[in-house]
Amino acid sequence: MSKKRCWEQPAVDTQLIEIYEDLANVDEKIRLKAAYALLTNFVSGEKATGVQLNEILRRLIRGLCSGRKAARLGFSIALTELLTELLGPNGKGVEGFHNISGLLETWKAQTHVSGNVSGQEERDHQFGRLFGAESIIKSEILFQRKVDIEAWNQVLDCIYELAIRKSWLREECGFILFTSVHILRDKDLTYSQLIIDKLYSNGLSKTTEGVAIWIAAQTESPSLKFPSGIWHRENPLDRKEQSRLAGIMNESPAAEPAWDGSGPKVPRKGAWSPNMHFAWDVILAKLLPVEPAAPKSTKSKRISFVAFWERCVDDNLFAASSSEERKFSGFVLFQRMITKAPVHIVPDLFTKNFMRCLKNQLASSERYLHRTAARAAKAIVARACTHPSLRSLILKALLSNPNGDVSFDKVTKTKTVEKILSQCHDSPFEQLGNLYDGLILRPGGREEKEAALRRLVLAEQLASVVRGLHLKPTLQDLGPSFPHRTIRDILSLFAKYAYFDAEIASNDQDSEPKIPISQASRQMFRSRISYCLSHLIAQPIEDPAFFPYSLICAIQDRETNPSLGPLLLEADKGVVEIVQRARETLGKVHSRAQDLGPGAQLDYFRSIILLYCLTILQVYNEDPEAVTMLAEINDLFQGKLHSKGSREQGAAALVEILLSFISKPSQLFRRLAQQVFTACAANLDVDSIQSMIKVLETKENLFGQAEMFDQDDEVDGMSDISDVEEVDVVDAESTSSSAGDGSEDSDANDTSESSNEDSSSPDDEVVAFDAKLAQALGTRPGNKDLSAEDSSSSDEDMDDEQMAALDEHLEKVFRERKKVTSRKKEREDAKEIIVNFKCRVLELLDIYVKQQHSNSLALSLLVPILAAIRTSTSPLVSSKACSLMREYAKLCKGDCTPKVGDADTVFELLKAVHTEAMKEGSNAYASACSQASLLLVRVLVAHDRECLRRVVRIYGETQEKALFDSSCRIKTSFFTDWQNWCTSARK
Repeated sequence: MSKKRCWEQPAVDTQLIEIYEDLANVDEKIRLKAAYALLTNFVSGEKATGVQLNEILRRLIRGLCSGRKAARLGFSIALTELLTELLGPNGKGVEGFHNISGLLETWKAQTHVSGNVSGQEERDHQFGRLFGAESIIKSEILFQRKVDIEAWNQVLDCIYELAIRKSWLREECGFILFTSVHILRDKDLTYSQLIIDKLYSNGLSKTTEGVAIWIAAQTESPSLKFPSGIWHRENPLDRKEQSRLAGIMNESPAAEPAWDGSGPKVPRKGAWSPNMHFAWDVILAKLLPVEPAAPKSTKSKRISFVAFWERCVDDNLFAASSSEERKFSGFVLFQRMITKAPVHIVPDLFTKNFMRCLKNQLASSERYLHRTAARAAKAIVARACTHPSLRSLILKALLSNPNGDVSFDKVTKTKTVEKILSQCHDSPFEQLGNLYDGLILRPGGREEKEAALRRLVLAEQLASVVRGLHLKPTLQDLGPSFPHRTIRDILSLFAKYAYFDAEIASNDQDSEPKIPISQASRQMFRSRISYCLSHLIAQPIEDPAFFPYSLICAIQDRETNPSLGPLLLEADKGVVEIVQRARETLGKVHSRAQDLGPGAQLDYFRSIILLYCLTILQVYNEDPEAVTMLAEINDLFQGKLHSKGSREQGAAALVEILLSFISKPSQLFRRLAQQVFTACAANLDVDSIQSMIKVLETKENLFGQAEMFDQDDEVDGMSDISDVEEVDVVDAESTSSSAGDGSEDSDANDTSESSNEDSSSPDDEVVAFDAKLAQALGTRPGNKDLSAEDSSSSDEDMDDEQMAALDEHLEKVFRERKKVTSRKKEREDAKEIIVNFKCRVLELLDIYVKQQHSNSLALSLLVPILAAIRTSTSPLVSSKACSLMREYAKLCKGDCTPKVGDADTVFELLKAVHTEAMKEGSNAYASACSQASLLLVRVLVAHDRECLRRVVRIYGETQEKALFDSSCRIKTSFFTDWQNWCTSARK
């Protein structure tokens, strides 16, 4: 009986298995490492036999047919290097390894599909064959002299067969042939000629791939023989081939060549692909000029880039009738071009249909291509940010007619223009200034209203540039830096259209008609100047008068040059003289400031420059009060700027001027007053302080407004005011007559006045109106008419005379109703004006207290501030006054306590504060009274410690009144704070 032989397990090279596994890894580094390991360990060594290498070759070709995501990439790299190592010009050759013919047989056999297989497996094998052909071509083993050209012919036949039989593989096949043309650049022309001949014989010359291969062959091997009759002058880029080329690039059925039955029929491509065809890059790279074309006497025979872009891209991909897929391809192509196109070509990319499609898709997030259009907009901003010279060109394309729109950001709901403008700080503004100058002059549209709206948008864009610039604080950095030059150019541009008739000076030859700048537009430009200056004054720069002074100089330079357009200001000789005097004084002040070093005096002179500049601007703005203010400033400062005594004498007049500024509802004037007031706070006198106190004592009603602004005519015209307002008049008169006595009755009258002013509530007015209306109609008011039994016949018709009388009566009732509503609105407006005025005065006093809290003159503010807290009907005024008192008391401690020469004056103030504390008020008011009292106590103790005994007696008298006088409304916290202070002082 024979013994059974044991089964032997075949030897398995686990290292090779790991290498094959890593060749299909999605990580590129792992794939390359595996390919290197395969070549160094199994191919380059002497141990590998021909049988082993053939097996590795078969396994690599088989791996090309794998359906794994990255298998073809890894195996094709390894195969290319293997063929180069073994069969290339410097290959070592191994006995038993396939030669070229054997290699091709193995390649075809391993990638051939036979039998009943699935569609996916068939596609995998076809891709494997294509990647195998690419590896063979890249290894360059077919282009050796010892290799018969028939091998190259076989590879080309396989590639063209795949391109014709499988339309979805045509682009990949065409790309392999396109790269082959570049590989064969220095090789025998026979190889390249064979590509062109088979391209023609297979009917692929007039396809997208054929165009790319044809152009590449003409570029790399110009001496090739190209088939005649395919293209005009054998050039697909000839000017006469524009229409056909556009159809081919967009795969239009009309552009496909008719099949004559002699050659293979080329099928149409299948599904649309989101990836751009490589032929676009080939054509655009060929057409893109490196430099702007010089003017020539004869036209070029080749199509220009602009013509190609308009014909093939704009008129096809972005046409109104194009599908969403074509428009998507157009956006992808635009994103690719905007990043690499030369500077002089970029404006040509913003064509008519593209701009229309871009605006439509960006306008709503519900649009199908909104995200793609948003990526295109981001690419535009990115190119503009990285290339300063392109910003004006891109903005011109986005904003100018006929393709652009000045309201591009508003229409598209993006910040494209704003983001580009925000980068203007690092480049000169000259080009952008010229662009906006032309857009303002010719904004587009046919109607004045439409032009005004577009000019408003342009002005807002320029104002956003000023708002977004970052300024350097030091003066020596102002001149040469781009941000400051940009601001000055923008302000000068605003002034050009705000104060001058610039249309007369414009002599450009633009075909678009100029629409005259309306008065409303000029007012808008003036308001933009005020807005920009208000923003600039608030910036932490060393010289806040720098930009206003530059603007005044620019206006003066333009005014002295009549060819630039006449000044629009119509002023008499007296006004002109006042302005001229102001300019002369301004020049002297500016010259004087240039010679001064840093310090309080320099800040004072800069504040005067700022005051002059903004007042002159108000004259140009045709403010009726500006001329009077400018004359007062001239009288105040002319010849009196060098001596401190002169400055102190003019402090009261200066404060009056500043109060007139802050009475206007302008943020610019508010900041101007604060700047000037800060510089001259040390020079204020009693009259100056009294001017501001007078504002705090003003009543918050129509009479207070008339008294403050000297509106005597309005006071005389109030005789027909309603009964409620007549009561207010009586209360106001009694209050003013008894105010000097400081009695409690006057305070009661003040309180009753403020409450009576609004006693006519809306409900009372409605009831009164219903009653008058019911009386006119002969009915009962409200629900009474519905529930009453009317014995008269309500169905009887009235005659014409009765109807006319009723109409007249109704008109009278409604006229009275309108008067009541109008008067109520006047009262509300008057209160708002006075409240705002008081708030701004309190802001100035806050500046004064922070600077001059150790000045005894500031003590005169205590009682008026307390009275403002108590009597004001506005919570805002009371809150600001309480904060001011709290800040003042906080600052006046220790060495910062004011020094006084006469203690009796301070004692009088202390008694007045205690009198205020006895009046009815809120808890915040009581706290402010306590803070003011303790502040005066600290002043007295610092003056003479013996004054404390008298202070104790005053507090005792106040406490006695609190116990026995029922009219005394003082809070307990007033004495608690005093006791706490005493405890601290004793320690």
